Amino acid sequence: MANSAQRMIHALEGTKNAILTEHPPSIPQPTLVKSNEDVHLQALQVLAAHVKLLLDVPEHLWRILEKKKYLSAAWLYLLSRVVHRALVREEQDDEAWRNQGIDILESFPLVQRQWEVVAQFRSQIVHKAALSLRDFTTPSQTTCATLLTLHLLDSRPLSETLTALLDQRSKSLNTIFSKNPTPRGSIREIKKCILGALQAISQTIQTSRDVFQSRDAQLSLIRATLKFIQTDCVPSYGLPVELQLTTQSLLINLPSSSHFSALPQNLTSYKPHVDVYSQFSSLPPAHLDSKVSEWFQRSTDALRISCQTWLSDTNSVKVVWSIRNSVRMWLQSSSTLESSETEHLNSLFDNVCREYIAEIWRIRLSNAETAFRDQLTFAVTSIKDSSTDTTDVSPIAHMFDAPPLPTVSQTEDVPLQKYRASLQCQLSGRVSLLDNVLKTLEKCAAALQEDLLQVLTGDDADTTSLITRLKVSYQPHAQRLCTAALDSIETSADRLPDKTALDISALVFVGRIAEELSFSLFISNMSWHNQICVETKTYAYRWQEFTVLHVLSRHRIALPLAGFKPSPCTSPSTNLMQSLLLLAEAIQTLGFSGDSTRHNHLADRVVHLFIGRLLDQEWEHNKIQTLYDIGFLRRIAEVWGSRWTDIRELLDARTSRVRDSIGIPDEVPSDETLSWMSADHLARTQTILAAILPYPVATRGAQTPAGKSVTSDKFAALLPLGVPSSDKEYRAAIEVAKPSSRFAMLLVN
Repeated sequence: MANSAQRMIHALEGTKNAILTEHPPSIPQPTLVKSNEDVHLQALQVLAAHVKLLLDVPEHLWRILEKKKYLSAAWLYLLSRVVHRALVREEQDDEAWRNQGIDILESFPLVQRQWEVVAQFRSQIVHKAALSLRDFTTPSQTTCATLLTLHLLDSRPLSETLTALLDQRSKSLNTIFSKNPTPRGSIREIKKCILGALQAISQTIQTSRDVFQSRDAQLSLIRATLKFIQTDCVPSYGLPVELQLTTQSLLINLPSSSHFSALPQNLTSYKPHVDVYSQFSSLPPAHLDSKVSEWFQRSTDALRISCQTWLSDTNSVKVVWSIRNSVRMWLQSSSTLESSETEHLNSLFDNVCREYIAEIWRIRLSNAETAFRDQLTFAVTSIKDSSTDTTDVSPIAHMFDAPPLPTVSQTEDVPLQKYRASLQCQLSGRVSLLDNVLKTLEKCAAALQEDLLQVLTGDDADTTSLITRLKVSYQPHAQRLCTAALDSIETSADRLPDKTALDISALVFVGRIAEELSFSLFISNMSWHNQICVETKTYAYRWQEFTVLHVLSRHRIALPLAGFKPSPCTSPSTNLMQSLLLLAEAIQTLGFSGDSTRHNHLADRVVHLFIGRLLDQEWEHNKIQTLYDIGFLRRIAEVWGSRWTDIRELLDARTSRVRDSIGIPDEVPSDETLSWMSADHLARTQTILAAILPYPVATRGAQTPAGKSVTSDKFAALLPLGVPSSDKEYRAAIEVAKPSSRFAMLLVN
């Protein structure tokens, strides 16, 4: 084993020595043909990268356009154009394809056809980029990238890109202005249209300034992006990442980007040619302000017209005022406009609201005028033709006509409210025919008052000024309504003669309308309030004249009967009482008993006129009866107070003449007797004659015949003129002859 190992060692050493003694073989040098093959292969790889990019560009452009990255699409298009030129150039330098034995146009005709396909994308990119400018919700940096697309790809100066932006936004605004709120009159849809238009205007102004306006020695956003393209330097104040676009970042984000690693350095570092300091890439601040101001003025003018159209779908002042408040809140909280532009929009919308609210009021007042005239004509015609129910004309009949009971519901109280309103109308004497006429004006007045007091509210200076202007603007229309209503009343009254009771009933109805209007709060603020009061007095005077003449025509003078000895006189004559009752009934029929002021005024004039006219006529042939009649009338005059001094003087003078004409002085009652008897009889008849007595008469310190004050008596409320004495013999109000014996068989019991 040891010998074998030694022999192996000696053999290995011999082999080693033999190898070391040999000379090393020479390394063969590469041939010229092999070197040319490597260069050709490298050229083919570069060519493949060029063709690959050119072939993939259409697909990449479609995908980029779908993502609305128009600057990347424009950049890729410009890069593909450079690639195409690199493939088909004719220069004979070291890098020319012909030096490598490659004829691009002859060997690869696909390159030219592919470029023809790619070239069609230029117009599509420009068109889609321009259309995208209409979206006013697009951020400013995205809009800047889109405008750079037009600047680089369509060779537009920055001033023209601003014009393109404003023109496209105008088209977007026109689309908004052409919308019709659905459903029509919906406050929500009207607000949506107006606020959408305001937002479009505000965003356009903001975007224009964000993109083109320089601030504090800083370049504008679009010029800063151009400077980055030119120098590859990000400004110190920063630049949005999406605007920091380079060829390398563009190729890396493309699919199969590893295939483009073979592109030469001049392509991977390609950038479009820009000169940020040239006039082509500059926009003077004055030009920007001028363009933006002109566009803002045109847009707001169109907005004013559209707001008028949108608001015409509603006829509610409350809706218009609510929309105004929403607009002002939006301008205060969400608008990015300058203060002067915000004030302009506030003023513009205030003017629109003022004009439309005034128009709503004008139409409302005009409709009220027409409705009042028609209702008045219908009511007067119905009264003259006796075609209306008594309860529709007579306040007394209407008062005792009970309205139907309401249907009580646990969920709503509307029936109870209507029932309460019906009772109130009955108590006020508002018959249905009168209520129908007056409601045409009262509803209009109530709506105006609600608008002025509850809807038109606000504490700021602009709102206060607007409310003041609205109040001034509606006054001429309200004055025109009042004048037209007065003309209708005058025309209706002038056409009514004073011949029949129906004519006087119609005249009374017209007078009541004028009377009600004269007490209206809406009418009292108008300058013609005094005029309608004069007209009311005229109609009242015509009614008074007719009523007094009618009562006097039925006032009969009792002639003495031969052989008939009248009973002793202790009270007014039945003729006088009958006339006073007719007078009281006529006054009561007017329905003013619920209003003490109006009732006292009317009763004062009518009774005063009646007594004055009665003194001009012949009285009872019974002189003693005449004294009692005069005494009773004088007692009534005393109840009316100091204003009736003239009537009391006339009655006293007539009393003196009657006393002097009586031959037997012993039969003449004394003044104390006349006074006591008249007071007692008036106390007995005060209830049925209440319509011709002042109300309340208890305040005049009335005394009972016994001199006892009734102010503290339990009957003071019901018998304000005192409680009549109970020890006096009853006398019938009407004197009747005793039945003859020949009719004795007709008597029963």
